[in-house]
Amino acid sequence: MSTDSVLRQEEEFLAILQGHEKDIIYQVHSYDLPKYGLDPEDVIQDVKVRIWKLVCCGRVIRKHGPYIKKVVYTSIIDQFRRKRREMDLVQHEKLKHISEMETYYRGEATHTKGMSVELTKAVDRLIRSRRRVVKLYLLNLNIREIASYLNVSPDKIRNLLYRGMADMRKHLNGTGPRNEHSQ
Repeated sequence: MSTDSVLRQEEEFLAILQGHEKDIIYQVHSYDLPKYGLDPEDVIQDVKVRIWKLVCCGRVIRKHGPYIKKVVYTSIIDQFRRKRREMDLVQHEKLKHISEMETYYRGEATHTKGMSVELTKAVDRLIRSRRRVVKLYLLNLNIREIASYLNVSPDKIRNLLYRGMADMRKHLNGTGPRNEHSQ
C-alpha cells in the first residue's frame, strides 16, 4: 500500500466518523448498556474499529447511516456474547474450584461434627451446677441473664462459668478427671 492510499483511507475514516459520530453515540447510549454491565465506550471503540476495517478493505458503502446502525447493533450483540462467555468461564471456574474443595469441606464438616461431640461430652462431664451455667452460656445467654434465670448472684454465675470452662479445657486436653457427675 502506498502512502497516498493510506492517507486517503484515514481521510475517509475520519470523514465517516465526523459525519456520524453523534449518531453512533446516540445509538449506543439508547440501549442503556450500563444497566446490563456493559461499557458504552467499549462498544463505541468496537464500532470505530469495525468502520476502520471496512475502510481498509476498500469496501464502498453508499448509505453510511443504515450501515453504521447495523454495525452498532452488531457490536452490542458481540459485547453481550463476550460478557456471557466471560461469565460462563467464571462460573465454570467456580464449579471446578468447588468440586476440588468438596473433599476438603467434607473433611471439615466431619471434623466439626467430631468437635461438637467432644464438646458435648466435656460439658456432660462437668458437675451439675457448672454444667447448667455452661449450657446456658453456650445458648448465648450472658452472665446477668443466667443469674436472673437461676435466681443466683452474677458473681456466683461468673465463678461457676469460669471454673466450668477451665474444667472443660482440662477434659478436652485429656488432663482432667473423667465422669464427674456428682452433685
